[in-house]
Amino acid sequence: MTVSTIRSVCPYDCPDACGLLVSVENGRATSVVGDPDHPVTRGLLCAKMNHYEQTVHSPHRLTTPLRRVGKKGAGEFKPVSWDEAISSICNNWRRLIASHGAEAILPYSYAGTMGLVQRNAGHAFFNKLGASRLERTICSPAKDSGWKAIMGETPAMNPAEMEQSDLVILWGINAAATSIHAMRDAQTARKRGARLWAIDTYRTPTCDAVDDAFLVRPGGDGALALAMLYVIEREQLLDQAFIAANVLGFEELTTEVLPDCSPERMAVVCGLPVEVIERMAREYAKAEAPFIRLGSGLTRYGNGAMTVRTISCLPAAVGAWGKPGGASSSALRPGELSRCRS
Repeated sequence: MTVSTIRSVCPYDCPDACGLLVSVENGRATSVVGDPDHPVTRGLLCAKMNHYEQTVHSPHRLTTPLRRVGKKGAGEFKPVSWDEAISSICNNWRRLIASHGAEAILPYSYAGTMGLVQRNAGHAFFNKLGASRLERTICSPAKDSGWKAIMGETPAMNPAEMEQSDLVILWGINAAATSIHAMRDAQTARKRGARLWAIDTYRTPTCDAVDDAFLVRPGGDGALALAMLYVIEREQLLDQAFIAANVLGFEELTTEVLPDCSPERMAVVCGLPVEVIERMAREYAKAEAPFIRLGSGLTRYGNGAMTVRTISCLPAAVGAWGKPGGASSSALRPGELSRCRS
């Protein structure tokens, strides 16, 4: 019997890109555990990847194409050969191209897997075919646009710094279900004395695992952030030294935008009472190193990019970027961790 341990990487559509330690016996994977040396994973895998060897070797895995033989949605399929499947697809595409042109074919996809080979494998083929090009905006480009409007190409901070924060805000993210490493780091900070908040539009399991949960109206996250900035500026809680040394355009924000963003006005939009908004602003500004972990759900509105742009102003207003454990982070893109500040 030949037994070995091989390092690998999770192929699923998740920016954590977890490191795996795969035990292999006679060419067959027998167990999968998280790599304790991987900077994000640190030994912790999600339910989808635990026992991944059972998925890889499952007798239910598809090994041949299936053709639908019943009504759509009925779940009725029959196996066909690869030659038959390829021939059927090619004949349909030739008919479409002859009748309507190649742009009638749209290769609709996003990540599927985060591997550079798998994720982009079809691009060259569809480009050669002359198919329509898809602007891949299905997931989080609005969040990226809002972030870049404030931060430019500055990468997010190392998410593990969250453990050094004294106030962690999980904003628009059900971390207990969708970002277990962020949830682990947040709980580590909490055990060290940090306050833990969740801001969302409905009560998620994450809301049950924090100190305070604030439920805003859908699309109202930006209004909450503006109202917090208003209070921070009104009560002179800004980090003026940090702003003067590192921030451009803050004076315009305070003179042209914030005067119309009082808690009384924004409360109507975000759905939180004025006194709650004021308390949130004060506690955020007075924290030593507040950390905001942004999700993607709050960007899937007409004002999504602007919402992220507004929230991203909060760490600058209180100088959180200059403090270990402070600032803000969204989901990292593949390979970005290596560029994060340490």
